Amino acid sequence: MQKCFINLKAEEDRKETVNWREREDSIDIQCTDFPDFSEDFRQIVKAGWLEKTPPKGGKIYQRRWVQLDSEYLRYFQSIKEVYSKRMVSLGSVDKVVSVGDLRFELRSQSRTFLFRAESTQERNDWVCCIEKILSDRKQHLEPRNLFFRNGSVNISFEGYMEMLSPRTKVYTLISKDKLFIFKSHEEYFQGVGITDIDMRMANVRDGENKRSFTLTTPFMVDSESEKQRWCEALTECVSRALSCEGLCESIWRVPSNRLCADCSSSMPEWASINLCVLLCEKCAGAHRSLGQNVSKVRSLKLDERVWTDDLIRVFLLLGNGKANQFWGANIPPSESLCSSANSEKRLEHITAKYKDGKYRKYHILYGQQEALNSALCSAVQSGDLLETLSLLNCGADINCNTGIPELPTPLSLAKRSGQTVQAELLMQNLSTESFTRVDKDVSIRSQCGYLFKTASSARPITDHKTKADFTQRWCSLNDGMFNYFKSEQSHNKCGGMKTSEIICVSVNSPGKHGYEYTFELYSEEGRVYLFGSDDGSIVKNWIRTIAMVLLEDNVQTIDLRKLVTLNFSDSAGSMVLVWRGGPLHLLADRRPHFVGWQTFIQQRSGAGDQPLSQQQLTEVGVPVTVDRCLDHITRNGLMSSGIYRKSGINSRVTKLLERFQNDARSVTMLESDYSVDDMANTLKRFLREVKDGVFNGQENSDSWLRAAGLKDRGEKVHRYQILLSNLPEVNRETLKALIHHLVCVQHLSDENQMTIRNLGIVFGPTLFQTDGKDVTGSQVVEELIQNYCSIFNVSESDLQRQLNMTSEILNKHKSQRPLSRTPSSTICAVYLEKIDEGAEVLVQIAADMTVVKLVSVVLELKGIQQANEEFWSCYEVLEKDKMERTLHYQERVLPIYFSLSCQSHLLIKRNHFIFSIMRFLEDIENLCKSGPLRVCEFKNESSKNFHTRHCELSGTTFKLHKELQGSPCEREYPVKELKLYHGCRSKLHPPTPWGLTLIHDKQQWYLCCENEDELTEWTATFYSIQYNGDIWPSW
Repeated sequence: MQKCFINLKAEEDRKETVNWREREDSIDIQCTDFPDFSEDFRQIVKAGWLEKTPPKGGKIYQRRWVQLDSEYLRYFQSIKEVYSKRMVSLGSVDKVVSVGDLRFELRSQSRTFLFRAESTQERNDWVCCIEKILSDRKQHLEPRNLFFRNGSVNISFEGYMEMLSPRTKVYTLISKDKLFIFKSHEEYFQGVGITDIDMRMANVRDGENKRSFTLTTPFMVDSESEKQRWCEALTECVSRALSCEGLCESIWRVPSNRLCADCSSSMPEWASINLCVLLCEKCAGAHRSLGQNVSKVRSLKLDERVWTDDLIRVFLLLGNGKANQFWGANIPPSESLCSSANSEKRLEHITAKYKDGKYRKYHILYGQQEALNSALCSAVQSGDLLETLSLLNCGADINCNTGIPELPTPLSLAKRSGQTVQAELLMQNLSTESFTRVDKDVSIRSQCGYLFKTASSARPITDHKTKADFTQRWCSLNDGMFNYFKSEQSHNKCGGMKTSEIICVSVNSPGKHGYEYTFELYSEEGRVYLFGSDDGSIVKNWIRTIAMVLLEDNVQTIDLRKLVTLNFSDSAGSMVLVWRGGPLHLLADRRPHFVGWQTFIQQRSGAGDQPLSQQQLTEVGVPVTVDRCLDHITRNGLMSSGIYRKSGINSRVTKLLERFQNDARSVTMLESDYSVDDMANTLKRFLREVKDGVFNGQENSDSWLRAAGLKDRGEKVHRYQILLSNLPEVNRETLKALIHHLVCVQHLSDENQMTIRNLGIVFGPTLFQTDGKDVTGSQVVEELIQNYCSIFNVSESDLQRQLNMTSEILNKHKSQRPLSRTPSSTICAVYLEKIDEGAEVLVQIAADMTVVKLVSVVLELKGIQQANEEFWSCYEVLEKDKMERTLHYQERVLPIYFSLSCQSHLLIKRNHFIFSIMRFLEDIENLCKSGPLRVCEFKNESSKNFHTRHCELSGTTFKLHKELQGSPCEREYPVKELKLYHGCRSKLHPPTPWGLTLIHDKQQWYLCCENEDELTEWTATFYSIQYNGDIWPSW
């Protein structure tokens, strides 16, 4: 190791002259060769040569090798150097700005760094990369510490030291397994450092005198005792870093542990210590969202206290391979998680896998509580960890009574039997954590400092409070109490409350009261407390701390803009929010904060007079108004001649736009209600009048118009890509959806006469909200259409396949159109074989099209020939509840399609079940079925248990008895009025996988059979009665 480093001193014979101003601003730490370390300790996003100016206003550019990763921007004297001259935390950077032709600036609150690239393309690449990292950081609250990522600080030692060569005093700190060097303590708080030293490549030894020591370079401190403390801290840091590396290497020795248990990313450094799976960083984040009661996530490198020898043995003996034999035994290939999945998809998969148990291998004793408990007591006395894991997560009680007074619990049995690894697994699955929380969690949940407070009130605070109404108070949040005192030195509190009594924290708009930033606390007793300060960071820290205390780890986020419906009762005492996760009922409890909740939710759920980002949105983030208009025009007007150029009826357009602005979610449209031209003009007026427009303000609009003047096509497209990435997400998705629609329109220009030029003329002034005299806006729209795939990163083959299919369907429909008016029809999306992106088939559906015709058309479009004795069916799939209904071959498709919810789909796939049904019906003489089934009639969360009840299918009715055979019949319904779905809602945790769901109006019953044969018999009898024996076509 020592051969890699030389003493910190300036070289006498340096080939490159360094400006003296830069010498003042940085320190040269040189390395003669790269350390012999096989693992990259930082992932470089971009690197290259740039020229920069020295500090203090210097004008001489100096050539530097610059590296950018997700946390810092570093620059070096040369490409061979290991230690940087400067490192700038991106957490301290407010924005990156292009200056002139080749230059760009990094701007922070305290200083500005100026760089110059060799070309405009290179400059734009640097700006784009830095902006992407900064935008990712802005999704979180502003960090309290500007230097470390997300503001997290874990400092084990810090202080000033004097470097012996060159002779200079530096501020130094140890965080985790790295030593960071700063010019001063002030620059540390500004987010600017000199370099960092990875302690996995370091050693510590005594120097030449009593006050010096060497860590790859000689340092000196003020006293011998301080030197001793630094040496001990550094040695411990080196030891800890090496031990963490050893832990990783030890656990990775098991081949299956080298891949993430969920997405298969390599070398996972995180683990769920109760679920016994190793995870990558992204999946670990999703696991944290489940809460500590579901998944206890710990780091292999940072949480060294957790990793006892027995816990390590748990992961060596189980490993991801065996653990996934239980957790992921039934994951279909179409639902597996890939390493590139987005956070929403990742959380959905992990929730289904671990919280809902969708893919787990259910234990043979599942549903039999006593048998499960007995099996657990036996398993913990053996070495079968997988059996214990399966039992614990299939219903066995971890604290069940063993029947042995001396050894009352499975944990005591495991310890008595010498099964320490089993005992560790049990301890990690207890309801409370088996180790002390780290100090960091405690500090996050405590806060103190001066705030200004008004007198508490029993009513909502609606009037303006001046500064004279506030009194300064020292406030303290700690140990479950929120108290306030007259001053920091006071021992007698002026008032306070338990944190458990705080039921709501409300943040006011800046400037609402005399102090710029204010927030309100609502107590269980109905009191309202108003606090404020002119310092926004102080108020933000208080709000974050209080929110952490109130929410703990059980947080579920609802984007109010993406609600499906929002209803308020006439009595103003309740409201119902329906979102993709289901309905949420909020009831008034006479507390003063409820009115504020109603007002806030209504305001934040989207408004028609606001910018795009504050409109009511669809699930993909497009304004509902835009989505409804595009959908209507796509269904009914792609081939309408002069679409978007012809005017609609102005009174209808005005009325429809007002409806959208009042409540876009409530607007439903039929083909007969509004003409295609009415809808097209409504869309154009909305885009022209929406606040800040699609391009998010005049300044951004001007940037798009200037980009159109670039001569080089490649440079112009690249500039469009940068401008697109800088748009807010909603604006970006809206522009993408609109341009995709215009691509489809111009593809059919032979029919609708809307060429790219015509669309540019129409939508240029509309999108840029101008009078149309400047044709540059039209040019931008034309180029967005022409370069849609390149600018929006869309596969050309996928787009072309979709366009060809649309043309084929519409042309076929046109050629078959009779002279008289055809029945109402529409274009709908049907999935083939699986519900996945790319599996959609667009089909023109007439009012009289049956299911068997739909199946035939789709298979013909995809070139699939039905083999002998091969049956294909169409299914109505309820994606949320994981249930599906086989549609009868004579059912009309159009009414079914219009009745589908946003989470229901039509799916065409092979019907393997029909063989068993036909064989059963061939051998049966008396068509009836009766017997016991496990039944759940779900009404609320407290009534979702399954009970064995006698069921009967006979004649034309379905009878449900109160208990077993012989008990009175409780319910009786005609079979023809029922709908039968295969599967049960996963949240009910059905006792067997062979479930059925019966629906009559709004009433639902969930039935579970004991085996697949019984499921076949009930299904066949139901279909035969419902369809009078005509289950399948006779051909």
